[in-house]
Amino acid sequence: MTRITELARLTGASVDEIRYLESKGFIKPSRVRLTSRKVRQYGDADARRVEAIVKYRRQGFTWDAAFQKAMKEIENPTLL
Repeated sequence: MTRITELARLTGASVDEIRYLESKGFIKPSRVRLTSRKVRQYGDADARRVEAIVKYRRQGFTWDAAFQKAMKEIENPTLL
């Protein structure tokens, strides 16, 4: 499990992009309480999803189209 800043570093997405993906419902982090506040925790599946969405977004697709293409890629990965 990683936090939002680490996920941004790993995937090449900005923290704002990750928050946007969360607001759209494309990713659903768990929330963990640390002393006086809750922090987002992301798993490996979230990282793969963010990475794929951002890849298509950088190619010029809209957020919704990038999400659809990313989900197809994740569900049916092509053999290299």
